[in-house]
Amino acid sequence: MPQDPSAALASLDILSEATSDEVAVLASLMSIETVPAGFELSRQGDKGDRFWGVIAGTLEVTVSKAMGERRIAVASQGAILGELSLLRDAPRSATIRTLQDCVLASGGPGALEVLIEIESARQRIQALASRRLAEDCRPIRVTLRDGQSALLRPLLPSDRANLTYAIRNLSAESLRRRFFSPTPPSQKLIDYLVDIDFVDHFAWVAIDSTTGAGMATARYVRTAVRGQAEIAFTTTDGNQGRGLGTVLLGAIGVAAEQGGVDRLIAHVLDDNAAMRAVFAKAGGETSREEPGVVSVSIESVKAASLLEPAIRREVADSVHDIVTAASLALVDSAGSTTRELAP
Repeated sequence: MPQDPSAALASLDILSEATSDEVAVLASLMSIETVPAGFELSRQGDKGDRFWGVIAGTLEVTVSKAMGERRIAVASQGAILGELSLLRDAPRSATIRTLQDCVLASGGPGALEVLIEIESARQRIQALASRRLAEDCRPIRVTLRDGQSALLRPLLPSDRANLTYAIRNLSAESLRRRFFSPTPPSQKLIDYLVDIDFVDHFAWVAIDSTTGAGMATARYVRTAVRGQAEIAFTTTDGNQGRGLGTVLLGAIGVAAEQGGVDRLIAHVLDDNAAMRAVFAKAGGETSREEPGVVSVSIESVKAASLLEPAIRREVADSVHDIVTAASLALVDSAGSTTRELAP
C-alpha cells in the first residue's frame, strides 16, 4: 500500500480527475495513517476537526437513538467520511469506527477547502453532503385540512421503488393532470424524478404519519432563466382534496428561497381547478400557454407564506443545511466569498 501522500490520495475515486499538481497541494495538507480495527475515529455529538479518505479497509458509521445504537452505513476504499461536521461547523452526527485495519488520509478544514476547490471533487462532495443531510433530516409534522397529520421530508434516492409504485397506481385522470397523458410515464422519467441534487432539483414527499405510506410529492427544477424554476405536484388518488397541495407549495417556496430561486413556474391543465385554486392562494399570475394549458407564475416568497410561521421556520431550518451543502455556498453570483469553512 503506497504511503506517499500524493500516491495514496491519487488512488481515491474522488480525485480520479484531479491533476497531479492539485493532488500534490492537497497531499501537503493531509497525512496518511494506519488505524487498527475497533478504533473509534469520531463519536456522535463531538466537535469535528478532521475528515478522512479511505485508502484501504472498512469502517462502520453508526447513530445512537433512544432505542440504542444503529449501523447506518459501511464505508470502504474510496469513501469520504467526516466532512459534514466541518462543512456545517456542527457536532458529529454519527460515530465512525474501523471494522478492520485501515489506511486513511486525514485532513482538517484547510485540506477540505482545497479539496472543494478541485472542480471534479467539489461536484462529488456536493452530491454526497447534500444527500447525507437530506437523509438525516427530521420529518416535519404538518396538519392537513381534515385535521389529520402528515410528515414532510426531502425525497431521497431510496424512495425510488415507492415512488414508482405510487405513480403506476395513479388513476388515468390523475396521470392526465400530472403528466398531461393518461398513460403512465416511462421508467426513465420516473428515474429522473428521483434524481435529486437538492439545489437545481429539489423535491418534498408527504408521508402518512400513521401508516408511513407516501401521499404526495412536490418538486422544483431550476430553468435556464436566472432565479426561476418549474414546479410540479403529484398526489395519490386517496389523498386529493386534503390540503396537501397548499402545504407542499408552501414548502417548495421555502426550499426555493433557500436555493436562490425567486420565481416558480407551473404548467397546469386548464380544467385542473383544484391546482389552479392552490396557485391562486399564492397570488399566481396566469397566462395562456397553449390550447388547454395555462402557465402560472408565482413568487417564491408568496408561496412560502402559505405555511404557518412556525412551520415555515421549521421547514427553512430543515432545508437550509441541505441546500447549503448542495451549493457549498462558497461564492455568490458575483464571485465573492459568502461563507468560510470553520477553522
